[in-house]
Amino acid sequence: MRSDTPAPADEANPRVMITDGGQEAPALRAQLASAVESADRLLIYSHLNPDPDTVGAALALRFLLQERYGKRVTACYRGIIGRAENQTLMQILGADLKHASTIDEASFDGILLVDCQPDYGFLPEVGLPVLGVIDHHPLSAASSGVPYVDVRPDYGATSTILAEYLQEAEIEPTREIATALFYGVKTDTNDLSRRTGAWDVAAYDWLLPRIDRQALARIETPSLSREYFECFAAAVGRARTYNNAVMTEIGRMPYSDMVAEVADRLIRLDAMDWSVCFGMHGQRIYLSVRTSHPTRDAGELVKAVLRDEGVGGGHDTMAAGRVQLLDDSDETYIRIVTELWDRFLTALGEEPDGGRALVTDGGYETRIHPSEE
Repeated sequence: MRSDTPAPADEANPRVMITDGGQEAPALRAQLASAVESADRLLIYSHLNPDPDTVGAALALRFLLQERYGKRVTACYRGIIGRAENQTLMQILGADLKHASTIDEASFDGILLVDCQPDYGFLPEVGLPVLGVIDHHPLSAASSGVPYVDVRPDYGATSTILAEYLQEAEIEPTREIATALFYGVKTDTNDLSRRTGAWDVAAYDWLLPRIDRQALARIETPSLSREYFECFAAAVGRARTYNNAVMTEIGRMPYSDMVAEVADRLIRLDAMDWSVCFGMHGQRIYLSVRTSHPTRDAGELVKAVLRDEGVGGGHDTMAAGRVQLLDDSDETYIRIVTELWDRFLTALGEEPDGGRALVTDGGYETRIHPSEE
């Protein structure tokens, strides 16, 4: 019988495994081989809008399954790639990661998820069995029925897990895959300064001699569009500061990752423990949260604020969420963001009417008034 209770993580190698009997698997490779044994053609899904960590992990898992198990494997994603660094990453290294719209899912036997789980970061309507989950986000209850689950919340990046897989299998990655994995570890750990364990440092050190440094330099310093700066100006112009938090909203944005770019920058504002950014892309509101608070968890905060009205989660220092809208009007966007803004302030112990503009002459109208009913 399959247990829904994960086994405790081993202190030397934190890992949550759900296997028959709820015990940690004695050999990862054997468990993975068993999960995919009856599947000839496998489809790897990254999370919705892939970042460097999920790209590196997906490409490495594809390579491992081909080299070690002789499987026919396609790696794909469903959303968009908007951030300039991520677009450049895909142009240089990501040719083997396809958009789901170009794939006939009926020709595959099963799915493996990387850097996501069935109910977060992945659209669950695909009619194929999920055979495996490899992730570093907190364990989701929806993963309990999956044959192979390797979820390590203490790891800074899913790319670290895949780097270990390659080392354990004694498979030498290509230069392109090594570069993608390295960049995944580097970005998700903020160059080993955020949520970093000894395993992340070891993966970083193992990958570094194998990367294409020129390709990495091009990825890290891409050209930026005028639209990018227009969005960033709007975010700064509409930002409001409270005692320990800075919050803003972009409005319509060209891609969903823009909220994360803004939150990453605003958390650096002096004396702020929290940064929150909202924006709208298509018919969805996206939000991103960053924190330097020593004890509170950003992922849990996002879940509490969204309640059952959206999907969200993350880690202790960074989190994200999204809300599906019935329409993409500015009125609907402002109404829902106002409500979420007020909930964030309440959860953080801030006074709704206590904020002030980050910049006083930005020329942007304040559109969110959280204390108003």
